[in-house]
Amino acid sequence: MLGERLAAALGAARDGAAGIESFAHLLGSRRVGPRGVALALPEVCEGCAALVAALDSLSAAVRDGFVATDDPAAADAACAVLGHAGVDVARLTDELSRAAAGAPTGRGPGRGRGERAGAERGIDARQRLALEASVRRTARELSGALRLSELVIATLELRPTPLDLIDVLRNWSAAAVEGRPVVGISVASSDGRANEVEGDVRAVSGLMELAVGMVSAAGVASPHLAVSRLPDGRSTVRIAERGPREGAPAVALDVVLRDGGERAAAVARVVARRAGVDLVEGPGGRVVTMTF
Repeated sequence: MLGERLAAALGAARDGAAGIESFAHLLGSRRVGPRGVALALPEVCEGCAALVAALDSLSAAVRDGFVATDDPAAADAACAVLGHAGVDVARLTDELSRAAAGAPTGRGPGRGRGERAGAERGIDARQRLALEASVRRTARELSGALRLSELVIATLELRPTPLDLIDVLRNWSAAAVEGRPVVGISVASSDGRANEVEGDVRAVSGLMELAVGMVSAAGVASPHLAVSRLPDGRSTVRIAERGPREGAPAVALDVVLRDGGERAAAVARVVARRAGVDLVEGPGGRVVTMTF
């Protein structure tokens, strides 16, 4: 099991992220008036400030958690995404503090006289829309950062089990997610046995999603996954554009495209290495091959 310190730090970061998500919903609710939003701002400011500290604590706990594994690169990958999220939360804290104080220049979070005056006046519609967009952006950043860091953390306790890659793919969520695009993917399997692999479901599922995100970020609009069996018995998944001679898809899915960019790619490389999966990126990032 994860160490108590790491589990507690992760829980505190999740709670803080949930608070920001809840405030985004409040801002989007037309049942809550301008004064209600303004009254909530000081508490949200305090929660954001606490979340910055929680993300710092989580980064420190992650580094300590990987000390015994002698794998600083894994900790670096997780801390990079947490650090980026922390900067975004700090920016949001300052923005919300200014809104709470009703002043055009920055002030630190707190319950000062200016904040009470701002609560009495409420905020106008334009300011509310701007705040909502900013809060939702930070909520998305936090969601991705925590997911990526949790994927790295999961490699501390890998639990290999028999998996079917097609089942793993079908378990992806196709539900719309605020601010995240949905991409259609097709899957072709040359051998039903190639779908059967041994691995940790969190690592395998996470790697598949990250690989799709990587090729999509490189410009592949409709990724195609070709699953095949190697002579040595291992299974390989090639993710790229569908070639004109490739067989008909065995599965066609719509999935939420959640992660892309260099930080996500760094996490994918670390998770693959720790999970014993060979991950190879083709030229320009438009092809990713994983061998299980």
